[in-house]
Amino acid sequence: MTEGQENITHEDELGAKDLEWARSDDVKEGLRMILSHHPPSLYGHCLRISVRGHSLYLCGRCTGIYGGLALGLLMLFLFDIALAPSWLWFLISVAIGFSTVVDWMSQRLTPRKTTNTIRAVTGFCSGIGLAIIFYLGNVLYMLVALAVMSVSIGLVGLIENRRRSASLAAQRAEIDAEDSLDDDGHEST
Repeated sequence: MTEGQENITHEDELGAKDLEWARSDDVKEGLRMILSHHPPSLYGHCLRISVRGHSLYLCGRCTGIYGGLALGLLMLFLFDIALAPSWLWFLISVAIGFSTVVDWMSQRLTPRKTTNTIRAVTGFCSGIGLAIIFYLGNVLYMLVALAVMSVSIGLVGLIENRRRSASLAAQRAEIDAEDSLDDDGHEST
């Protein structure tokens, strides 16, 4: 290679300056995703806070969860509230915490769209439920709550995958039908 050819980059290649920019940009994007959990196209699911002219996007549901968890634990420890019987309080905490799961599942599986207010309020309820479970300090209760949440998320994923597979199968059937018409002597345009 000649000296002039060494410095030439093609349009699909990244130069050293591009890589440096990308690293710092990746860190910024990573921090944004930790706080918002959403790409910029879904910032409507986030609460926007302006700090020194910069916008900070916080996931509406998670903000409610962390707020409810913090306030719930603060109140429970500050007032030294006795939660007896513990199994009843566990069931109450799961019931109020399930409001977030119902809101999320209905948003994912139906045409219903939720608002940031509803996300934050149901998240707050879940945070209170989590605070109760943590305050009870029973590892079995924590594991059961985690299992309920995991099963809910897995169920939604399974339903969405089946819907996606059915949609793809229908699209393939349409394409195959069009192809068979073309093969039967019709000219395709």
